[in-house]
Amino acid sequence: MEYAIVDIETTGSYAAGNQITEIAIVIHNGTHVLEKFQSLVNPGTLIPFHIQALTGISNEMVEDAPTFQELAPTIYQLLNKRIFVAHNVNFDYSFIVNELQNAGFAWRAPKLCTVRLSRKIIPNQSSYSLGKLCQNLGIRIQDRHRAMGDAEATVTLFEKLVREDKENIIETTLKKTREHRLPTHINEDDFLKLPETTGVYLFHNAGGKIIYVGKAVNIRNRVLSHFSGSSGTQKRQAFINGIHHIDYIETGTELMSLLTECRLIKQYWPTHNRALKKFEPKFSLIQYTDQRDYIRLVVSRYDKHAKAIQHFERPYEANQLLLQLMEEFELDNRLCYFYSVHTDPKPKTDYTTLPAAESHNSKVEDALEKVKADSQSFILIDQGRNLDEKSYILFKNNNLYAFGFFDRDLAISDYEDIIKEDDKCMSNYYMNALVLQYMERFPSKVVRLSNKHSYEQF
Repeated sequence: MEYAIVDIETTGSYAAGNQITEIAIVIHNGTHVLEKFQSLVNPGTLIPFHIQALTGISNEMVEDAPTFQELAPTIYQLLNKRIFVAHNVNFDYSFIVNELQNAGFAWRAPKLCTVRLSRKIIPNQSSYSLGKLCQNLGIRIQDRHRAMGDAEATVTLFEKLVREDKENIIETTLKKTREHRLPTHINEDDFLKLPETTGVYLFHNAGGKIIYVGKAVNIRNRVLSHFSGSSGTQKRQAFINGIHHIDYIETGTELMSLLTECRLIKQYWPTHNRALKKFEPKFSLIQYTDQRDYIRLVVSRYDKHAKAIQHFERPYEANQLLLQLMEEFELDNRLCYFYSVHTDPKPKTDYTTLPAAESHNSKVEDALEKVKADSQSFILIDQGRNLDEKSYILFKNNNLYAFGFFDRDLAISDYEDIIKEDDKCMSNYYMNALVLQYMERFPSKVVRLSNKHSYEQF
């Protein structure tokens, strides 16, 4: 078992918007050092002054250094098939995963964090920052806040942790964090390409057909969860045995992943996506014309064959809209029916006492025009899949019309400028409800649409 003990210096605190300026890797077999690698890295951007002051790495020092793209083959070779160790491991790991992915390398590794291990193996320390911890333990750090200086101190700390680990905490931690073994028929390269970002994943069978679509805040972790656990039911085994290829779509936000999942399920109706009733509303305000040519308005349970004016989650909401229309437009109550849990037969209509059909229908048409006029149209602007883009959701006349992404720097004069043909979609009640709920939670992300609208705030 070999370890890659790593430290990096960067231009900032998060991987998505910053770059590596220096990297050090020490290969260790658990008892002694096997190999060392160190290099400055040209980040392709200016290093902030406060970072220069902290690390001592200046813009002049990295000007002629290799880029990460140039170093990537060497770094990948050193890290591949080794356990990744660092102090506050997720920081270093996230940067290197991101940089390697940008360079075309799909790399993942089991991780060990010397901060967490120290808390368990060497408890009751006043601080677990690398500097304070090493000072308290008598570990010398040469060149603090430089990659090799901090990496060598982490090596000494790791060796101490290995010696004092009487309860096999390191081994137990590795068992918990090591990648789950994939079924042998699943392409491992597919899995290694999965990002730890929000989006949708697709399982294909041996013939390439999509058999399951799922959404996830962390695609890679969610896919892994399908292959973990001890359940060995025939249904689960049949599901797993049918998976031969894994694909994914990054979406940037959870709402975009939900909408993408819905669209793909409606498009492909995958075998293992059973929970499809959520796509249907529960109640509707419908209209129909009876044998005497009267337009009737009825609140009923959802029927996909009926001509619906509007859909609802609860009958109360539908009944309220119908009551409002009846009062405002003086609709005859004998031609309108509320939803009721009672199943009493509706009384026969005495047509001789009704207003003329033409007069009544004119009022109904006015009422329906009001419903249409009151419908919502807006565009919802949110973060994209990266810092260079934004996502949009276009809602027109109470229906989801399109959703997708556009360049953050794009000058927009009309929402039609950002809509691609593939962005347009056939919405359903569930998708509409998702967008409306999100709109209510985040009104600051919503721009109401009108005939003359400024898009400068985009």
